Amino acid sequence: MPRERVMRWLRERDEWLTTHPEPHGLADRAEYDRLFSARWEQWLDESHGECLLARSCCKALVENSLRHYDEEHYRLEDFVVAANHVHVLAAPAHGYDLSRTLKDWKSFTAHGINKLLGRSGTFWQKECFDHIVRSADELGRFRAYLRNHAAYGT
Repeated sequence: MPRERVMRWLRERDEWLTTHPEPHGLADRAEYDRLFSARWEQWLDESHGECLLARSCCKALVENSLRHYDEEHYRLEDFVVAANHVHVLAAPAHGYDLSRTLKDWKSFTAHGINKLLGRSGTFWQKECFDHIVRSADELGRFRAYLRNHAAYGT
């Protein structure tokens, strides 16, 4: 994602959060999703940035990383590796923290991709969007979302 766009998005989000303190009601959550989450997803789907995950070597590294501790540290439900982002549906195993798992995935894949490409520095955006799935209906929506992204390669 272009740095200027990310910085503008972060400023706008921070301003919104300042003027909309928690707890957020349904209307605030819907507005936040429309202004920030949905817009970010749209930008990702438009394939802004370098799109390094479109390279087969980078995509394979991410896929292998996601599968590595499946059934040991987490249960991997499904995932899609798009050109410039990844969607993962996983549940942590007993005794494992999902945020730590995400950090490990990002660290391992960033190091591996940078090594493959002969570069250094930050690979993943700081921002990530995680969701706790609380119902069968919500899980169905996420599964459909992933199927849609897999079908269109975004």
